[in-house]
Amino acid sequence: MKRKSKAGGASDKSKSPKLKKRRSVVLEPIHISPKYLEDKFKTEFKKGFEKSNGPFPHWQLRNFVDNSDNVVEKIEDELQNFEGWKRKENDLYSLYQSDDLKSINPVENPAVFSFRQFLYKEVKEWLQNVSGVELTEQVDCNGSCYARTDSLLPHNDLIETRRFAFVYYITSADWDSEVNGGDLQLFNHDKKLQPTSVAAQFSPLRNSFMLFEVSEKSWHRVAEMLSEEPRLSINGWFHSTRRIEPKKPAVEAIQRFVPEAACKLSKLISKEYLQKERQDEVQQTFADSSELNLSKFIFEEIHDNAYSELISNPSCFETVGPVSKRHVARLDEEKSADLQNTKRIIQCLKSKNFAKLAAKLTGVTVTGAQTSVKVSRVEHGTYWVLGDEDAEQSSTDGYCLDVHLFVQKTNWDDEAGGDLIYIEEGDTEELLRISPSPNAASIVFREPGVISFMKYANCKSSDPFFLFTVSFYNVQVVED
Repeated sequence: MKRKSKAGGASDKSKSPKLKKRRSVVLEPIHISPKYLEDKFKTEFKKGFEKSNGPFPHWQLRNFVDNSDNVVEKIEDELQNFEGWKRKENDLYSLYQSDDLKSINPVENPAVFSFRQFLYKEVKEWLQNVSGVELTEQVDCNGSCYARTDSLLPHNDLIETRRFAFVYYITSADWDSEVNGGDLQLFNHDKKLQPTSVAAQFSPLRNSFMLFEVSEKSWHRVAEMLSEEPRLSINGWFHSTRRIEPKKPAVEAIQRFVPEAACKLSKLISKEYLQKERQDEVQQTFADSSELNLSKFIFEEIHDNAYSELISNPSCFETVGPVSKRHVARLDEEKSADLQNTKRIIQCLKSKNFAKLAAKLTGVTVTGAQTSVKVSRVEHGTYWVLGDEDAEQSSTDGYCLDVHLFVQKTNWDDEAGGDLIYIEEGDTEELLRISPSPNAASIVFREPGVISFMKYANCKSSDPFFLFTVSFYNVQVVED
């Protein structure tokens, strides 16, 4: 921080101004460990492109930097005291990150600056030589730091001309993945090149250089951090002239219908929400904010019994993916037909009577609208993320009304994740965040281009909760 000059006193212009002393900086050269420069390593490296090195070409190069001058410790010290960390969070990741290191100050961070130059020149030339792939001058790199509960969900890095992804780890020498988490996980893929199961995983070992070729199948993730031990790295991409256009995954298919069956709401919904005076009050609130949070929405006995049924019958749920889009257990209604209280709730939410109630509470005309109902089990590891295909579907669906009913035993920690977050296409600012709360109904009016995701439920999560979601599509607003 710059100090302010002291006020007062007339200035003496006859005196020469004091010049700020310049700090002299010695930039120490950084080099690749000699073993990776030998001819036999080039042969070993090219074996990494073979199918046996699945699920896609990757290399873990331990003791990558020649550390005879303790350069790793100097980089670590600068990163630990770096003032440029920024918190980054969205549907895909949570971590601290720096800007691209091309803007790093060599006076303040000489070791990190030297490492950046090392990547730009020596490592790029070495990689071209051992891989046989011609690279362009573009090298992206930034610092990353993962703290407890941080993670990076499955993705493939396939953007524009990226050719090789790299991660250089500056973690503690005694890193224990069972205690700390934070492994780099690589995924198998199916015939459609969508990720399936974990094929390999690597601990973020100090002074190791993780490298893999970017492609449609280079699915990977950073597993959740379980401790406060910082997971420090410098990571980025080397580029070539090759471009691969990524394929859009299909939107999750949830059956739609027009509500026709009848249901006696007084047997399920709390009486206050069936009274006209209360409905008018709620509708006015909704008109002002386009969202509602209604507590004690259904009878406590039915809520509690439904929770007991669902928590006791995990076989009624099926986990749906692919993991690049979601990891969530969804209720199979055929398997859950004997869960009487759960069945009553679903029948009610699917009824034309509930559609009419939703209209009375919001002033939104939903009669005759296409409707969907889904039930999700949310627990440690649950998430779903967004893509261009979701924004396109939202535009097709027009104005929508979402009703989320939370069936859960206890409140969750505020930092546990599992929140529903609404954003507008192309914007990073949250429009609305809905936190889980027992027996609460959250109602949201959603405009075209507004989409929602569930934030990864992390290790601070407690008992699972169950989320009943009703969506009405292409609805109309009742004008006063």
